[in-house]
Amino acid sequence: MRQKIVGIFPIFNAIRGCFPNYKIWQAKSRILVLGLILICGLSLPSHAQYENKKDFNISTQALSTALLSFGEQADLSLLVRKQDTDGKISPPLKGYMYPRAALKILLKDSALGFKYIDQKTISVSPDLYESHSVDQATQDEAAVLQEEAANRTDSDYRAPIDEVVVTSLRRRSNMQKVPVAVSVIKPPLIREARIHDIEDVGTRVPGLTVASFSIGQPTIHVRGVGSNDDGAALDNSIVMFVDDVYVGRISAISMNFFDLEQIEIMRGPQGTLYGKNAIGGAINVTSKNPTEHLSGEIEATVGNYGRFDARGVISGPLMTDKILGRLAFHSRKRDGWQESIFLPGVKQNDENTWSTRGKLLFALSDRLQVDINGDFSRDDLESTGRIPVVGRVSVRLLGSDGLPTGQKVLPTEIFRDLGGSVKNAINSDRGFTNRTIWGLSSRISRQSDLGRFLSITAYRNTDFTWLEDSTGLPSSVTDQKVNSNVDEKHSQFSQEFRWISPGEARLKYVLGFYYLFEHTHRIENFVFPTLVSTTDQDNKTNSLAAFGEVTYDLTQKFSFTIGARLTHETKKMDQQNITNGDKTILLEDFALRNEGDWTDFSPNVVVSWQQADDIMWYASISRGYKSGGFQGAPAIFDLADRTIDPESVWNYEVGLKSQWLDDRLRLNLVAFHSDYRDLQVVQFKTEGNFGVFQTSNAASASLEGLEMEFTLKPFSGLEFFGSYAYLDASYDEFNDLSGRDFTGNTLRQAPRHSLYLALYYERPFYKGRLRFRADYRYQGESFREPDNSVTIQPGFDLVDASVAYESADNAWEATLWAKNLLDKEYISHLYVLGGNDYALFGTPRTYGLTLTLNF
Repeated sequence: MRQKIVGIFPIFNAIRGCFPNYKIWQAKSRILVLGLILICGLSLPSHAQYENKKDFNISTQALSTALLSFGEQADLSLLVRKQDTDGKISPPLKGYMYPRAALKILLKDSALGFKYIDQKTISVSPDLYESHSVDQATQDEAAVLQEEAANRTDSDYRAPIDEVVVTSLRRRSNMQKVPVAVSVIKPPLIREARIHDIEDVGTRVPGLTVASFSIGQPTIHVRGVGSNDDGAALDNSIVMFVDDVYVGRISAISMNFFDLEQIEIMRGPQGTLYGKNAIGGAINVTSKNPTEHLSGEIEATVGNYGRFDARGVISGPLMTDKILGRLAFHSRKRDGWQESIFLPGVKQNDENTWSTRGKLLFALSDRLQVDINGDFSRDDLESTGRIPVVGRVSVRLLGSDGLPTGQKVLPTEIFRDLGGSVKNAINSDRGFTNRTIWGLSSRISRQSDLGRFLSITAYRNTDFTWLEDSTGLPSSVTDQKVNSNVDEKHSQFSQEFRWISPGEARLKYVLGFYYLFEHTHRIENFVFPTLVSTTDQDNKTNSLAAFGEVTYDLTQKFSFTIGARLTHETKKMDQQNITNGDKTILLEDFALRNEGDWTDFSPNVVVSWQQADDIMWYASISRGYKSGGFQGAPAIFDLADRTIDPESVWNYEVGLKSQWLDDRLRLNLVAFHSDYRDLQVVQFKTEGNFGVFQTSNAASASLEGLEMEFTLKPFSGLEFFGSYAYLDASYDEFNDLSGRDFTGNTLRQAPRHSLYLALYYERPFYKGRLRFRADYRYQGESFREPDNSVTIQPGFDLVDASVAYESADNAWEATLWAKNLLDKEYISHLYVLGGNDYALFGTPRTYGLTLTLNF
């Protein structure tokens, strides 16, 4: 939506312009070819005109809200004073017509007229009334158009693709005008596809893969770049922001998604505006704001495996025009789909999550607004039975007396002989996950003629405890097994100041200052049948940054952007190892203090060219940075005393954002090449039946690929959309701490191909609307270790579907849904331990019925 109602919602025109013919120097020949294909093969003539017909459907309502709807449906900005619309009611409007004719109908009998200021902006004022009163010809035309609309069939009814507004550049802009590779997931898809966490997002975004060792230890990779070291002093490569607040710790990222306005996923380095560690990308989660009128929702879901979910929202004014409030809660509960032969009655891989979110909005004046946000969530989960899937190293067997028999067999043979299966694990130790996350934030916005000043203050806290049988083997059969137990507490305080220039200026800029303090205390116990060894890390991080980005419109079509971020960070960590006589994963006892500091300057340059109103080209060069630190769970003093260097990347990108067929086809393409230095790589090096953790810096790595996203809306009610990603990610030079050479191998969690296809269809049915949605997701084969000869995760594909009926007055709806409709058996996470591969399998087919009441 690009609309600005002065005094109500100041949302200015999206950034426009782009600069052509920008050549990415020194990139490999393949990426140049891809860029040339984009430029030469797809630069077709545009059908854009000064004013195109649009589909309008606006009911009788307050004129101010009708004009908001008009701006959204017409893709135009309106300038109108609030007092000019007070107390006025609009007539109904429905039909396929020019915006000029539609606006004449809406303003009938309002004593308001209008004129175009430019191609995308209209001024509405009483002073213009005489020149644009509604004549009889316009009324006759409107009657004909609305009668045609009522009789039109779906095949005749052309409807444009909905505009998507993003905040990727820290200001509200049309996604198609933003020179960034960004994907957006909106509420209808979040709700109907039952997207509840980051894993549900992973297979729906090009280049994004998510695999979780546990809910508190997800491995999130974008374009093959991610982080696997969960030590207290190392950071993620993909950052998450919730309502503009940085979520720093890996144990807090996989949170419950509910009551959201949208999820934005930015691919590639985003360091200038999103800070340290956004070297691979950034995920921006925005919750819904309070409404000006009392409204709410109540929702309940029942399904197989004993599922019962509940959700509720209430929103509205607490003090007219001064204080608005919103409160939402979400509960998900489902029995586990996996049993264990040795734990009768225990249902593993369950769901048991409770979350709430509240928001207060204080309108202290026309130019000063304060938001107060709070959220809380609690997870209480059962075991996640691990399955041995590849056996290479035998383990010793125990007799009935609990003593070794002298025999050895592979873990996979034990699993087979005991009658194990994906839904019947053989672990004998019961695990658990308990996690509590809460946060508070304030957002102060002060608008002036020179721009907007924004202050964001936040505090977040996470308490995570976890126990799991890492080998999934029974203690009565072998004693060569280990349980992992984590007790982690994390807190953070952040303060950000931003100055954002007015949106309509030729020169646009964002300037800011950022401070972050993090405290992470992580205790990890390795529980063996007779002994427990412990690694304890307590880290404190202070990070300061100044940043800015400036965009100048050289002409109406060409824009140039330059930005940079200067970051200084310090880390101080106390750590110790206590082996208790066990020399298996932790080999030495020690205690020491680590200290480190790093300074980084990361620039970016973007040129963009608005070839036509619906075609934009852009090229960018950006540097990304991930902070240094200290290894998690070091086996010996020498590993603990080492400093892990920061990693950096130069990313070269060329992209096309376009809409065709009268805005019924959206096609976005991007080609990229990335040169990484000192890539941080964690390995679990096999030694005997266990091994040791080693984190080191790969000398260099190269990534290149092509990403495509599309949306096709051939006629009203039918929509096809999806994405495809091709990725080639390999180490240019990498010799690990043991001297093993992995040069030329593929990076971990970097599938060469990934595909997402979806269908949405809506039509009138029995005094309401019937909606059908289906999607197909494919993720190709990937490697889990730098050694590509072992621990290979097979590719998989999934199908989801839903059918919903919504009443004509939007008062209620019912949805039948199914996830993993074809009941595919697939590995969601794979890891190596003691030379053998162990897997977590994805959830089998689940289905249910969701009932929603709106008021």
